[in-house]
Amino acid sequence: MLIIPEIQIQDGKVVTRSTIKGSDTIHDISPAEAAQKFANGGARMLQVVDIDAARSEPTNNEDLIKHLIQEIDIPIQVSGGIRTLNHINDWFDAGAARVVLGTVAITDASLVVEAANRHPGGIIVILATQDGFVTIDGWRTITAFRPQDLILDLQMTGIAGIIHIDTNRMNDDVDEVLALTEQLSHDISIPVYSSGTVHSLDDIARLRYLPNINGAIISHALITEDISLADALEVAAQKETALQPESITPNVKMGIHNGIRAYLAAYNSSQAARVWNLALRDTLTSDNPYMEITIPQIDLEVDIDALSPREVQASYEAELDKSDIVIVILDGIESAGWTGFECGYARAKGKYIYGITDDQELSTSNQKRFAAMCDELVHYAAGDDWNISHSEISHTLSTRVMVQNQ
Repeated sequence: MLIIPEIQIQDGKVVTRSTIKGSDTIHDISPAEAAQKFANGGARMLQVVDIDAARSEPTNNEDLIKHLIQEIDIPIQVSGGIRTLNHINDWFDAGAARVVLGTVAITDASLVVEAANRHPGGIIVILATQDGFVTIDGWRTITAFRPQDLILDLQMTGIAGIIHIDTNRMNDDVDEVLALTEQLSHDISIPVYSSGTVHSLDDIARLRYLPNINGAIISHALITEDISLADALEVAAQKETALQPESITPNVKMGIHNGIRAYLAAYNSSQAARVWNLALRDTLTSDNPYMEITIPQIDLEVDIDALSPREVQASYEAELDKSDIVIVILDGIESAGWTGFECGYARAKGKYIYGITDDQELSTSNQKRFAAMCDELVHYAAGDDWNISHSEISHTLSTRVMVQNQ
């Protein structure tokens, strides 16, 4: 379980909110000192919240936070009053690892979709609740929405995760809060983080035993040193030894996903291309645990030279019959490959076909021919860093698969 220390900044000072109706507590430590302390203590990521921006005050702490991003050598996700696409883009240009959206995620779904498409893996949504209803405008306005009404639609936007903070926890109604957080984590397959639920190490241990919760965001307890970051990291890293089977929920059973079986049509005699395809599969299945992917030339151990064409075809047909979708790598298709048969058979069987390409213009006749057989095309920017290309493909493809299989 990931521990993310949180630094809330108001008027340039570190503050925390210990109760929903109480006043903010101002701390002696500066934001830079707190950030460096957490970085030195082993935190893998920080969350920095601009309280003034969240409350629409006339001044904010953007310059200070941008300075922290440049000075601190761990990823920082930024939260507070971010309500336009230009503002989101500006934070990524400043070096933010992630941008956390609150009010705008409830009021402008199209903006969230656009931001998630522009910044794959970079957009997180925070759902703040009070008495079971979502709050906006820095917790000041209680809406008529329950988080259960919104969370599936939010997942469809392509965001990378959900943070749930229930302000009731600040009044020690812990059981109800944790129950709601866990329920939300079961409804979707993207990561869910709990915020505001940790006052002691026992709270971390309790969260760790709850299935499907990916991490905890901790502010007051770490700032005041009621618990140390080292102890929090140690408890979070402990292995489970005696979970009851019924408490474990496989990702493939979560939310709208019943498991997706994909057929990756990516035959290529080039060793480099095969390594690229294998790395793409690893990224897809790592990012999307509900997806199982077969590369027939590798997984079926079909020897094209030793078997008759009809035997090879029968093997591919059997795997295509079991698949829900087909993914076709449109770049580098070889005439000796079986891509034409795979696409044709999949089309005849009514399988949904996604084409993957870095060529926006589809400049070759092969690409155009096979692209015409695809239901959708997924474009990506090719580059020397495979991880970036594969992450871009994974984000786009997983978002479209979720919508298509709704």
